[in-house]
Amino acid sequence: MSRKIAIIGSGPTATYTLKYMIGAEPGLEILIFEAGRRAGPGMPYSRQFNTPQVLANIASIEIPPLTRTLVDWLGSLSDNRLETLGIDRPEIADRAFYPRVVLGDYFAAEFSALCRDAVGRGHRVTVLTEHRVADIVPRRTGFQIVADTAAGRKRCRVDAVVVATCHRQKTTQEAPYLYRSPYPLKTLALGEERSAAIIGSSLSAIDAALTLAARYGYFDTCNGRVTYTTLSERSLRIALLSRKGLLPEADFYYPIPEEPLDIFSETAIEALIAKGKTGLLSRAMRLFRAQLLQDDPAFFAELGIKRFTPEGLNRAYFGRREQSDLFTATIANLAEARRNHRARRTVMWRYTLMRAHEMFSLVLPYLTDRDLRRFHDTLKSVFADAYGCVPHASIARLLAIRRSGVLSVVVLGERGRLVRRDGRFAIDGAGDGETYETLIDARGQQAMTLHDLGFASLADASDESDPFRKNRRSRSVDDFRLHLRPGLAQQIFCVSLPLLLKRHPFAQGLVSSENFGKAVAAGLLGTRPIRALGASGRSKMAQETRLAG
Repeated sequence: MSRKIAIIGSGPTATYTLKYMIGAEPGLEILIFEAGRRAGPGMPYSRQFNTPQVLANIASIEIPPLTRTLVDWLGSLSDNRLETLGIDRPEIADRAFYPRVVLGDYFAAEFSALCRDAVGRGHRVTVLTEHRVADIVPRRTGFQIVADTAAGRKRCRVDAVVVATCHRQKTTQEAPYLYRSPYPLKTLALGEERSAAIIGSSLSAIDAALTLAARYGYFDTCNGRVTYTTLSERSLRIALLSRKGLLPEADFYYPIPEEPLDIFSETAIEALIAKGKTGLLSRAMRLFRAQLLQDDPAFFAELGIKRFTPEGLNRAYFGRREQSDLFTATIANLAEARRNHRARRTVMWRYTLMRAHEMFSLVLPYLTDRDLRRFHDTLKSVFADAYGCVPHASIARLLAIRRSGVLSVVVLGERGRLVRRDGRFAIDGAGDGETYETLIDARGQQAMTLHDLGFASLADASDESDPFRKNRRSRSVDDFRLHLRPGLAQQIFCVSLPLLLKRHPFAQGLVSSENFGKAVAAGLLGTRPIRALGASGRSKMAQETRLAG
């Protein structure tokens, strides 16, 4: 019997899911609902939300291939097309970083290729762009999809559903010069006074700052040095507001594929989980401590941790950075990262932390609520800082606008609070008393519930407040399945990023998208279960020289 399957969303996670679904026996009818005008890119890489100057923080070699790699796709383009993308053919390389819109074009092309492949394999695929799904109604057998279109509301029945919506952020201004999200980046604008405060100092905040700088000026490079010149008649003022007063560090070099950890390993994690959730976080920390001590004893000694707890590691890790002058440290870090890339040298503690967060991703679905909160409050920011590095070109541009006098970083600490006063934004308890005309919240995607996603009937049919919690009896084939009330259809899987973030806080990378797509396809098709590691986009998928020494 043919099965009709709806995929809600058409971004990278949906595209990887499609890749692994179409290997099934012929006869699937796949309906793909996309709210936008273009299928494939998703919000992070869409031309609707990004400007050409904004770089993705994932090298081409890190992106799991679909029908071909990003480098192969770029190599197939004409010189004229490459020129429109701002890419010189000799510069196409595995470790190069490209604008987000280039990745968006790649995913759009690969999405179309997969759809053609699916038809060639005997499946039927219908792509419904500009169809915003308003509700998913579970029935005894199957589901009703309710979608809003320009022609009015439409309904259709399907046998199974994959909810693969991506970022869900407010993209409209609530008031003049108040942005609850930096997206769409191309709509960001300053008022007459040319001043903006940006909440956050991670990559999203950096992208917002660089977008504003490019809108009111231009970057130039001479002899390897990036400069910035403003074209505004009034001086620009852009402030990043940070609790700790830190900036993410530059992308670092390490071998591909990643070498597996030998102490804090997947096998060891499975043994820890088998002992039960009580004390699981503490047991994982002991293995993590042993791994870090073995791999980089000098760094471990530098931390000076007496009790290797999540709280102790957080204080020690960030404490060593908070003692340095921010921009002096940023300049030094960029120089070190560039030297290491040229020499193919790996900083071991960074490499260990990057791999260790993937092992913690296996643990998180099993933690008690208390330990999960501890992880979010402490270790999540450590790992996000360690692996969430920034392309060298973006750091260089950030330093350029700093040298031009445009950029500052305000340390909020625990006391700093934003207030609105006389139509402007001010900071109480921190900073130097400056006020700003524009405010941009760039803290990134926040975790949401089923009710927050807006699918009311689906939320009412589930009584799970924590749908991705697991126990020792959980089956891999049920990864990301939503368990609805008895008597209702159960063939529904959710890999919507806002819903994943509670138990999978590192789910925002493209390798995660592939892992989630594999797991969902296995669950839908009843094939051999595939473990979904929940790894970040820092994970590598291609073969390269192993780490020497």
